[in-house]
Amino acid sequence: MTAVRALIDRLVDSDEAVTVDKRLHWDGEVTAVAAEAARTGGPGIVFADTPGELGLASGTLAATNGFRSQSPSTWSRLCAALDLESSSYRALLSTIATAAEAEPDRAPIEATVSVEPDLYNLGLPTLEPGGRPTVTLGVIAGKVDSEVTWAPIRGDVQRYDHLRLSVPKAFATRCAPKAEVVVALGVPPGAYFAAIERWTLDRPDAAVLPRAAGLTDVSVGTHGSILVPAESESLLAGNITSQVTQPEGPAAAWEQLCETESIDVSISTITTRPEPIVPIAPLGTPLADDVAITGLIEAARLFRRVNNYWGVAPMQWIQLPAEAGLGFCIVSSEILYAGFDWQLANALFSFSDLFDKVLILDEAADPSDLPRAIDNMWVKAHPANDWVFSGPNAPAPTAPEYRTDGEPGSELYINATWDVSWDEEYIAPRVTYENSYPENIRERVEKRWRDLELEDL
Repeated sequence: MTAVRALIDRLVDSDEAVTVDKRLHWDGEVTAVAAEAARTGGPGIVFADTPGELGLASGTLAATNGFRSQSPSTWSRLCAALDLESSSYRALLSTIATAAEAEPDRAPIEATVSVEPDLYNLGLPTLEPGGRPTVTLGVIAGKVDSEVTWAPIRGDVQRYDHLRLSVPKAFATRCAPKAEVVVALGVPPGAYFAAIERWTLDRPDAAVLPRAAGLTDVSVGTHGSILVPAESESLLAGNITSQVTQPEGPAAAWEQLCETESIDVSISTITTRPEPIVPIAPLGTPLADDVAITGLIEAARLFRRVNNYWGVAPMQWIQLPAEAGLGFCIVSSEILYAGFDWQLANALFSFSDLFDKVLILDEAADPSDLPRAIDNMWVKAHPANDWVFSGPNAPAPTAPEYRTDGEPGSELYINATWDVSWDEEYIAPRVTYENSYPENIRERVEKRWRDLELEDL
């Protein structure tokens, strides 16, 4: 169930995506609607009527606004993308952090419809009216050291047969000159996740294809001499022609995790699936798909690495909220001993360049309740004692927009946990429905709810 169109059908059936029937042009209009939906925590959007060979969708891999009460859950779209039965953040984090590699199945390529090799005819969206058509949420497949691998891309159309792409620098420098490559759009989510992991995390020699198959069911097929995700919606085959300046427009969030380099790709053939549909991301928009995915992948890396750092696994979960632009890290952990909070925060700052603030919560904290986490920061952490700033020589993080000059600054961690040295009697009990009202009151309330058929709420 990993194909893009199957995911979109599932989201539409569960009312997590809506279809826009009004005709919208790819020049500015599509991205404007996608950006507004992302900013407001709205549903995924399927654009039913746009000019061009490709159908478009947005928000299919986004997390919704965690500060708003809503149903389905904040993470349900990403859980659906990896075909998880649960829609909990814990299940999502654990799956990405612990999934083993698997041998991908071989399957026929689904993109068999040849179209005119003119990139302008595809109907790729511009970020603003009159801009260049952009490429997002895709991968480039090529041979690195004689082995086929995939890498994430962000780019734009330069001419009818030329793409300018930002790719991980290691990928660009290790590909042979004029190498044969395939740009795959509308790829299964597992392929996109694995491509980001391969080039941005601490797995420099990991094989992308087995990793993608381990995350979820991703099959591969041969296009020319290159293995690509078999269920890709569109395949743009060609050759690398040069290394050039960066594409126009805002960078994708994954570019904050690695050095990048730009390449030009000359496109010779374009094939699509029948009635192709390609997810796009409104880059530079809060809560856009690329931000949610990057925060999730970085959180999974830190969860895997830090939880093994002391030979034990005290962390219950870790999150880089898209709502904070990935510049803020929230972690729920057992405090093993006095001073452990400082060691935990120090390890997180050492292992990631994205953020300069860490909030530490008790192990019972709920990862789906972002307002409660922020509330703990003010209620349980005393600014004089529990807000700890580093010296003014910390490296500048990559995510916060207020740190753009690259100069050193300070890092901050906030310990919003109960003091491990306190006796149990001094720790306030957690306020719940069960311990706030007498049993007879609870029984009457629950009976009234059943009579009013409100149990599902």
